Amino acid sequence: MTLTDIEYKEFLRTHLDLLFYVGKRLKIISTDITFDKFVDLDLKMKAECRDRLIENDKFIDDYLSLNFDRLTTEQISILTGFKKKITGDFIIYKCLTNFAVFLNTKNNKFYAVKALGDRFDEFFDRFPILIKATILPYKDKIIYDGFIKSTGVYFGSGITSTIKDDYMEAKKQNSILTTI
Repeated sequence: MTLTDIEYKEFLRTHLDLLFYVGKRLKIISTDITFDKFVDLDLKMKAECRDRLIENDKFIDDYLSLNFDRLTTEQISILTGFKKKITGDFIIYKCLTNFAVFLNTKNNKFYAVKALGDRFDEFFDRFPILIKATILPYKDKIIYDGFIKSTGVYFGSGITSTIKDDYMEAKKQNSILTTI
C-alpha cells in the first residue's frame, strides 16, 4: 500500500524542494540554510512551510515559473497536481493490500490513498480513525502530502457500521476514487 522506493524518493525530493522554496520566500527559514540543512530540520518547521503552501496555490505557480528549466516533465506534472489537493478531515476506514480507504467527511466520498514510505497501519493501531490531512494526485494514484494529524477520535460500532454500509455501496457502484 506504499509507493515504490523510486516514487517515494521522487515525491519527497519534489515536495521538500517546494517547501524549501516556500520557507525561504516567507522567511520561515533563514536565507543561509541550504536544502540539505532544511531536510534535517525538525518536522515542525517543515509543517509550517507546508501549512503556508496549503493556504495559497500561487506558491506553486511561482516555483514552477522560477524553476521551469531545471524541472523534469515528471516533476512539473507532480507539482501541477498539487493544485488539485483536497485538505480537510478524513476518516481512515481501513487499510487494504494496495491502499487505505479514506472517507472525506465533507463530501462523503471514498478515496483509495497510497501511503508514502510507511503504511498507515504503522501510524495507527486501529481503524476507523478521524484525521486531518491533505490528499493529492501523484501520477495515476492518490497519496497524502506526508503530514497527517491524528485527532485521537476513533469510532464505535454504530458509526463504523454506517461507514461500512456506505463503503460497500460505493464499492458496489465502483465509486471509490483512485484519482483526483
